[in-house]
Amino acid sequence: MTTDDTELRKWPPVSGDWILGNPKAHLAVLTCGSYELPRQLVNSRKDDLAIAGFCEVENEGIAKILQNICSNSHIRVIIVAGERVKGHEPGQSIISLYENGIDDNFTIVGSNGTIPTLLPRYFRNTDPFMWVSRFQQQIVKMVDLRYETDLNKVLEEIVKLGDQIYDPFPDDPLFPPVQKVHYDFEKLVGLKYDIAEIDVTKTKSMHVGNPLFFSNTQLMIYDIGGTKIGGQRGEYPCVLAGTIFYKGDKTVEDSERGLFDKKLAADYIYQQELKSHEFEIPSMVHIVGETPMAIESYLLFVIERTDSPIIVDSPDVATRFAAVQLSKDMGFDNRIIYNSIFVQDELEIKSLADIGGVEYAIILPYDLTVEERIVKTNELLNFAKDAVKKPILDPGVPKLGEGGFNALHAAWVLKDIYGFPAAIGIHNLHSRLPKKENGLSAKSLDFGFNYAFPSNFGIDINMYGPIKKADKIFPMIAGIETMIADELIKTYDISPRPPHPYYKLGLEG
Repeated sequence: MTTDDTELRKWPPVSGDWILGNPKAHLAVLTCGSYELPRQLVNSRKDDLAIAGFCEVENEGIAKILQNICSNSHIRVIIVAGERVKGHEPGQSIISLYENGIDDNFTIVGSNGTIPTLLPRYFRNTDPFMWVSRFQQQIVKMVDLRYETDLNKVLEEIVKLGDQIYDPFPDDPLFPPVQKVHYDFEKLVGLKYDIAEIDVTKTKSMHVGNPLFFSNTQLMIYDIGGTKIGGQRGEYPCVLAGTIFYKGDKTVEDSERGLFDKKLAADYIYQQELKSHEFEIPSMVHIVGETPMAIESYLLFVIERTDSPIIVDSPDVATRFAAVQLSKDMGFDNRIIYNSIFVQDELEIKSLADIGGVEYAIILPYDLTVEERIVKTNELLNFAKDAVKKPILDPGVPKLGEGGFNALHAAWVLKDIYGFPAAIGIHNLHSRLPKKENGLSAKSLDFGFNYAFPSNFGIDINMYGPIKKADKIFPMIAGIETMIADELIKTYDISPRPPHPYYKLGLEG
C-alpha cells in the first residue's frame, strides 16, 4: 500500500528544522550544519524534494529524521550534504546507522558522534529497532555528499536523482503513536473558599507557601471571543496584551481627537497577531484613550483589525464609559474588557449598571500589602456587583523599590481566594524608574526577565506594555510556558490545553 493523500495530510508527524517540498517525491536531503541550504534547495527543486532539513545532533535529531522518513513511504533516497557538525557528526552517524544499525544499548554502530544513542523516548516510547529496521528497508540509496555546501553541486545531484523512478515502499507508513493527553486539572482542586467567610487576619498564614503551586480553589475560566483565560497554572497559556495609543506612543498624532498614524498602528497590531500565531500564545490589544472621542476612534480602528479581545483603558471614567457604550451599540461588547474599577465611584457604577453592566472588567485593588489588597478586593467586588458580571483581578504593580514581588504574590493569592482570573501590568515594575539610581541609569539594566513572572505565578493576562515589543516578548513567554507545561506533564501527568507552544515544538511525545 502506498501513502495516499489522506495519510500525507498528517505528514510529517514530528516537528523539526525542516522545509517541506513535494510530499510524493522520493528524495530527502539532510544538510547537517548548513542552516540555509534546505530552504534554498526546496525553493529551487520543490517538485523533486519531499523534505530537506538540517540536523545538529546525532541522537534525538536522527530519531526525528527516522520518524519523518518512515511515515512517508514515497521517500526512498536520502542525500547527506552540508557543513560538518564537529563532535556530534550527524551526517556520518546517519550513514553508519543505515549501514550498521544499532546495538543492544540503542547506540549507532560505527558512529563517531559524542552520544549516538537512539533512546525509546525519542520515538514516543516505541521500539527503536522497529524504526531503524524500517529505515534500512525503505531507503534504497544513501548518497554521501558530506561537507558539500555548494548549492549548485547539491542541486546537480538532486536533478540527476529526481529523473530516476522509485516506487513507494510497499508497506504502510509507520507513524509514531499519538500522545495521550490528560486534562484532569480537577484532581488538583480542593474546596472553594466562601468569600463571606474570609478572615483577613488569617490570610497571611494561609498563603505563605510557594506561589508556584496550584490553587485549591475551583478556578473560573472565561471564554472571551474564543480566548480562554483562567484555570490552573499552566492549564492555558498566559495571554499577552500589548498596549497601543498610550501617552507617549509615537503612533498618536492628536490625543484629544484620536488622530494617529494608521499604517504604523495597523503594523503593530498585525505583528502581534503574527507572533501570537507563530508561538501559540493568545493575545489581546490594550488601548488607552484620553478622551471619549479618542477612544472611540481607536476602538473602531482596532476592532476591524483583530478578532482578539480588546482591553479599553483610560484614567478618565467618561472615556472608559464611552468605549463600553460604543461596543454595546455595535454589538461587540462580548470582546471588551473594561480597565478598570479601582475606586468606589457611585456615578461610574450607576452608569455601567444603567446600560446593563459590562461582561468583563478588571478590578484593581491597588495597595502595598497582600492583606490590604484583599480588603480592597472585597470592597470593590461588593460595590461593583451590579455593574460587572465577570471580574478579573489585578493587584496593581508598584515601581521597583515598592514591592514588585509582593504584587505578583498578591495576584496569585487573590486568584486562589476568589477563583477569578488574574491580570497584571508587569511592565510597570520598571517602566517608571528614575533615570538615575545609585549612579546607574535604569535603562542600562535589563529587566526582560520580569515578563516571565506572570506565567510562573499562574496569572492569566500579562499586560506587557508597548505592543511594539511583541517580537521580543512572545518568544520569551512561549519559553516559560513550555517549561511549565513540561512540569505539568512529567510531574502530574496533566496536559496543558491546546493551542499551546509545547505542542508546536513537538514535545508532546
